[in-house]
Amino acid sequence: MTAPKIDYHKFWIVKPAGGTNYIKNPRFDPPDGTYGWAATSVAATIESYADDARRGAYSIKVRPVSGENSGMYYHAGLPVNDGSPCTFSCDVKGVAGQVMKISITNGSDVVKDYTQFTATGYWQRVEVGFTAAETATDYKVFVLRNSIASVEPFYVDGAQFEMTSSATTLIHGYAEGCRWTGTPRKSYSYRSNTTAAGGRLLDLDDYCHVVQAIGLGHGDWNQIMTKMTSGGDMYQTHIRKSRNFSIVVDFVGSSINEIEANRKAIIDAIRPDLAPGQERIIRYQGLDINGQEATQPLDIVCVPLPATLTDIPELPTYQRAILNFTIPSGLLQGAYNEGAEMYTYTDFPAEYIVKRDANGNWCEGAGGGEGVSLITGLNERVLCMAEGLDGKIYAGGMFTNAGTVAAADYLARWNPISEAWEAVGTPNTGTASISAVQCLAFDSAGNLYVGGNFTNFAGIKNADYIAKFDGTNWAALETGANGAVFEITIGPDGDVYVGGAFTSAGGVANTAHIAKWDGTAWTPLSTGLNDAVRVITVAPNGLVYIGGDFTSADGSDGDYLCYWNGTVFHRVGTVELDDPVDSNPAVNALAFGASGHLYVGGQFIEAGGVDNANYIARWNGKTWQSLGTGTNYSVLSIEINSGKLYAGGAFTSAGGIETADRIAVWNNGAWQPLEIDLPGSNNIHSILVASDDSLYIGGAFSTTDAGPNAQCGIVSDRLNALGVSTASANTYPYMQVHGPGTLKAIKNYTTGKSVMFDGLTLNAGEWIGLQFDPLNLKFRGGWDGRGNLMRYVVAGSDYGDFYLKPGSNALSLFMTGTDSNSGAWITWTPLFWGLDGALL
Repeated sequence: MTAPKIDYHKFWIVKPAGGTNYIKNPRFDPPDGTYGWAATSVAATIESYADDARRGAYSIKVRPVSGENSGMYYHAGLPVNDGSPCTFSCDVKGVAGQVMKISITNGSDVVKDYTQFTATGYWQRVEVGFTAAETATDYKVFVLRNSIASVEPFYVDGAQFEMTSSATTLIHGYAEGCRWTGTPRKSYSYRSNTTAAGGRLLDLDDYCHVVQAIGLGHGDWNQIMTKMTSGGDMYQTHIRKSRNFSIVVDFVGSSINEIEANRKAIIDAIRPDLAPGQERIIRYQGLDINGQEATQPLDIVCVPLPATLTDIPELPTYQRAILNFTIPSGLLQGAYNEGAEMYTYTDFPAEYIVKRDANGNWCEGAGGGEGVSLITGLNERVLCMAEGLDGKIYAGGMFTNAGTVAAADYLARWNPISEAWEAVGTPNTGTASISAVQCLAFDSAGNLYVGGNFTNFAGIKNADYIAKFDGTNWAALETGANGAVFEITIGPDGDVYVGGAFTSAGGVANTAHIAKWDGTAWTPLSTGLNDAVRVITVAPNGLVYIGGDFTSADGSDGDYLCYWNGTVFHRVGTVELDDPVDSNPAVNALAFGASGHLYVGGQFIEAGGVDNANYIARWNGKTWQSLGTGTNYSVLSIEINSGKLYAGGAFTSAGGIETADRIAVWNNGAWQPLEIDLPGSNNIHSILVASDDSLYIGGAFSTTDAGPNAQCGIVSDRLNALGVSTASANTYPYMQVHGPGTLKAIKNYTTGKSVMFDGLTLNAGEWIGLQFDPLNLKFRGGWDGRGNLMRYVVAGSDYGDFYLKPGSNALSLFMTGTDSNSGAWITWTPLFWGLDGALL
């Protein structure tokens, strides 16, 4: 199918005008959809359709009958008044070359007037009008395809019936300057005569000849540069600027009187007192030689400049003049909407490990039904994970036969290319005795170090509690350790720091609970520690930080957390960690952020005596700081990536947010839930963000043990397919969500922006609307009793900057507790840098 080619540019002035659209739900928004419409015969069908629309997320898909004039009609009753003009208009997308028509009839199906047209395979705006000779309330409108041997469908959107002599811009209750006259989507739509957001289309060609449009190409912007001391400038960003444009026109007439009459019509349409304080709209569309739409229609939201039509005509039959405007935003916007239906959730069996890919998918499968996890589950818990230099994900734990691979016991690697588990050497052969692999670490050469509760790992003598894999062979580190190894960390100099419950490493004195392997031999760190080491990390300055169950690391202080400076242990801060509730304030997790601050997770409260520094806290090098109100129970794992901190453990809320259950994200200075509910209540032990931006979570959770599946948001394939392909600039969407259900998260994985909710449970039949335009930010409910929706938004959410990029967007919405009446949809007005982006 070849798109129509532009032969000329067409401009209209949108002159403010009020009006009423007597077709209810003109965009076919759910849940009412096709309300008031029916197929013209039993064999024809109509349905609300979410994969092709011009005014939002939905259109009506009509499947006509072969060999019949058939289609759809509106039967809910349209009013007419004796002597009043009436106009029906709508958008139609039919099969190229097929002849179609729209018509207006009375209640007895007598045709009052019709318009016949040939479909182009693209959306077309068509209209028909007549003057009523009676007063009635039962008129109908029809959209038909003429009789041919075909059942190929066509689509209808943006239906409007109004008492005017020609069609005005679309009136629907959700549009700017419009409202519903009664129940949303089940009443007429009304547009005020004081708004400049819509009205009557004044065709410039009816009054003058458009010679040229100037300034409607690529927009203007400022580049922000910073001078560099070494010379030159460093580019930082750009800022859009407002811009001016002009339309050069020729007035031609038989007299000055005729020219001035045409000038007056244009002046009356753009004069500033017609809509005081409001921006105005110039509508543009490119047309082909036959007058068919060759581009998308665009609205140029602008302000008329004083230097417009300032000179009176000097010649009696001709005047060239200029219409001047400024575009405050610098962008042009579609005179139409795009959109998509959103899935609310999906579920899938989750066995001890789950994966979210870079596009936000947790599973394969459509929304609302059971899907398949992106990673094959295991038969027992996952305690640790690490990414190899080959991009494969290594997991250790208590499982056996990962992916039914007989040699993949307690340790296995996930190949993201083949999507299958693989054995890592043969760790379950020989005389090995293994109960768990508890830690993994790779050195710069790609050697894998494995620690846990085992002896003779892979059948290697003395590979007790720790072993090394060079990619081909397993090896012992001298005689290994004499007890469980919980942590292995590689220092920047290649030294291997090992901590655990052991009291000796390699038989070397003073290696209780912590030791260092230099590649050849074990060496002690001072005289060791007095209880288990659970976590070790190396600071950017080379200091080695250690957490665990130990006390008095430096001889008198340094309980549960300390650092090693190469010679001695030191306490961290001046107030020891404590937990008067459990009297066992172990440190389980350590991680350094990009700013060099140390994040500490464990089983402690009020770290350093700081209020709310509970179970997780931040040490900035001088003082302890809380992360909001912390969590309500122990943190077992911390992962930091791209400015976000992921925490996992045994907690059931973070920052007071109940949906942040066992895993939560610290982002933008606040705790947020993750867009997944894992089965059961067992702990999260390990979190990994891989180099391809996939997120892996491992722990003791299991659908088999707990019963329910994991529930998660699902990326809309409709949105991903339709995207914002016609836009050339970022745009802000509108979303509507229908209950019943609990809305938890909306996330755009393409931009990284998210909006999280806590406690927002919608009743059956209830809906909410979320307008993300920062200049018109509005979260509102359809039920007054709901109150201010912002109280449900989790702090740190990107509600002021939640946008869609041009092209495809990987967007998901997560809502639980839904039924067949629940649903969500999104719509947006595409934005453009210039007219050139509007091609079909």
